[in-house]
Amino acid sequence: MPNKVAVDQQAKDMIIELGLLIRDCRGTLSQSQLAKRVGLPRSNMKYIEDGVNAPTAEVYDKLIKELKPDLQTRQRMDRLYMAIRKVPPPDICRTITQNKDLVDAMRKLEGCNLTPSQIESVAALFASFQENREGEPIK
Repeated sequence: MPNKVAVDQQAKDMIIELGLLIRDCRGTLSQSQLAKRVGLPRSNMKYIEDGVNAPTAEVYDKLIKELKPDLQTRQRMDRLYMAIRKVPPPDICRTITQNKDLVDAMRKLEGCNLTPSQIESVAALFASFQENREGEPIK
């Protein structure tokens, strides 16, 4: 069994890193302005940026929409969020909820670790669904 103190410290470190990424993405926007845009008191936003608290799913979703992080930063933020909260990011949960039959398809992956090549194939398949009726990719 892993050392609980080490696990707790690892979780704290991830919360701190996520908070720093949020702060960095904020750029010139003030903490108060960002807090207002996502519907939080400034003190709560400070706790998130300082790594005291991790954002809830609702707040994380709003932060991503407001901050619009670049792809690499977004991927890092999502991985931290998933490790901290033990759930996929809110946009992924929403997609699964909107496509209920996807749950059964995903269950077929239980116990499997996809290879990088398989992930590429799945990503290409999902990207093909983004084409609109005229066959143009949605931007």
